[in-house]
Amino acid sequence: MAGGDLPEGGRMKLGLSSAAAPDAGLDELLAICARRGLAVLDLRVGDAHGVEGPMYGLGGAAAAERARAAGVRVSAFRSSGEGQDLRAAPVAAAAGAPVLVGGGPSLTARVRRGHTVTARDARAVVVLDGEASTVDLELVLATDLELAWDVDVAAGSVGGAAERILGAAGGRLRHIRILGGGPEAAMQEGHGVGELMSRLALAGYDGTVILAPSSSRYRVAWQHWLGRRGGWGCGSKSADPSLVSLEGPLLGVGGGA
Repeated sequence: MAGGDLPEGGRMKLGLSSAAAPDAGLDELLAICARRGLAVLDLRVGDAHGVEGPMYGLGGAAAAERARAAGVRVSAFRSSGEGQDLRAAPVAAAAGAPVLVGGGPSLTARVRRGHTVTARDARAVVVLDGEASTVDLELVLATDLELAWDVDVAAGSVGGAAERILGAAGGRLRHIRILGGGPEAAMQEGHGVGELMSRLALAGYDGTVILAPSSSRYRVAWQHWLGRRGGWGCGSKSADPSLVSLEGPLLGVGGGA
């Protein structure tokens, strides 16, 4: 569907993580999104997109404008540690996007880091992993921070977790990343991705749903699905036993490589 809109709800936006092509620059990532009909782009700190601030690369405001010109929105900057938080905060603020605070030793540490990000006049969103226990949810919901959820579909059915997290978080859940989406989806049948999307639509979820690799093992499948030749740095091959079927739409996204 055009613009990355998802069915039966219309307000969710489907997008891509730069982790799908970590060696790609911003312009190539935007071209991939346009080619696949993806509306938003999630930038991981440390990938080769070059959005690092005016002193080191492309500034956040310039990146956001370049994305708008391509019909795409920069939805977030994903951080996995305190040093990355400090790098991401001013760039994300200039781009009008949040910092997704993940990684680190504990969720308590993520919450603390989230408050550090907001103290730097940037918007912070704390990432919940996988099943996200009730204790984890309550810890974040006791703060004024928004939530993101990383869904690992290979770990098992996600329908029950989706019902619990959506019910507790409501409108504070703004970003969902599906690890094992894109070309890996053919292997995830029966793991609840369809149920997840139905629950999001019924709940009126109006945030982003980001497709990301579950592992670099599937780099060749992603390379082809994204319409790239080469890429992923050293070790890429033209054929690989992990290559899965690349035909057909995924979560309402049309277009080909």
